[in-house]
Amino acid sequence: MTPSEAGRSEATGAKFSLAAMRHARSLSQLAVRQIASGIRPGMTHAQATHLAMATLQKLEMERNWHPVIVRFGEDTLNTFRQTSDPERVLGAEDIFFVDIGPVWEGHEGDAGDTFVVGEDAQMQACAEAARTLWHAVGERWRADGLSGQALYAYAAERAQAMGWRLNLDIKGHRVCDFPHAIYRAGNLGDFGLCPATGLWVLEIQIAHPTRPFGAFYEDLLIADDVVHDATEQLFSYGTLQLQSVQIATLGRKLGGQLDRLPGYRLDQLKIEDAGVVATSGKTHHPIIAPTGRAEDGVEGAVFALTPAELAQADVYEVKEYRRERVTLASGLQAWAYVDARSE
Repeated sequence: MTPSEAGRSEATGAKFSLAAMRHARSLSQLAVRQIASGIRPGMTHAQATHLAMATLQKLEMERNWHPVIVRFGEDTLNTFRQTSDPERVLGAEDIFFVDIGPVWEGHEGDAGDTFVVGEDAQMQACAEAARTLWHAVGERWRADGLSGQALYAYAAERAQAMGWRLNLDIKGHRVCDFPHAIYRAGNLGDFGLCPATGLWVLEIQIAHPTRPFGAFYEDLLIADDVVHDATEQLFSYGTLQLQSVQIATLGRKLGGQLDRLPGYRLDQLKIEDAGVVATSGKTHHPIIAPTGRAEDGVEGAVFALTPAELAQADVYEVKEYRRERVTLASGLQAWAYVDARSE
């Protein structure tokens, strides 16, 4: 591929902004989490798609640059252009993914993730494997500057080593200020040079080696994941300390500092939200309530988040949690999720 060909493939409009692409990415990930949290066993594809559209409209998206896609069960093996039965019903032990392409402030978002309802361990492993594989490929891009072609060759190799089959009919694509389609850039997996930051979506779709289901995960490739507007402090004592939850909820790993919250006690809460259970891999999460006793306390870690990430964390937490300001043992003021049932 010549430099001039690469330039055409990575062209953008006059209004393009990398900061706006980051914003579109965050809002799209937030929307996926909100949509997934509302999908329940017994819903049809058509009902889930209607829920997704209503969620996006509530978040004030400008338009969709590609249709909302929700896949249940065996349809998680389908490619983008394959249709699904709108009356297919999500089972009590099932797997599904959400794929959206909204436009925010003139810039294209694109986010997709897979979720599990019920206790099927192989489905849960498949959903987690798609995320793990995506991040392994993304790290190779950041570390070694691989071409799009080399990224998907590596993805196929890693998927096989992990025990899954990679669908190479799904090979990523361009995004930018709307509409990227005018540049006819083709697939990321066919791009012969190292893709530029903020312009390409890496898509990973895998299949179970013997059972009829798969998983999907996609995100924007960003070379510099340093977050400069992380102005909100959040004290975490539970699952948000898990890197897998951080990646699934916020799209990045967090670096934090150990701290302690005095005057609170720790308990366990049974989680009924299938999307949250799928993300954490746990049916019970820690929850805290104030005791008023100085000798009580809860250990945890403090993370710096952007306002958008804090909103994403709000979506992750179920209704039994309430976010409020607390003072930590270090003297730092931070947000913490406490038991909303306590007064």
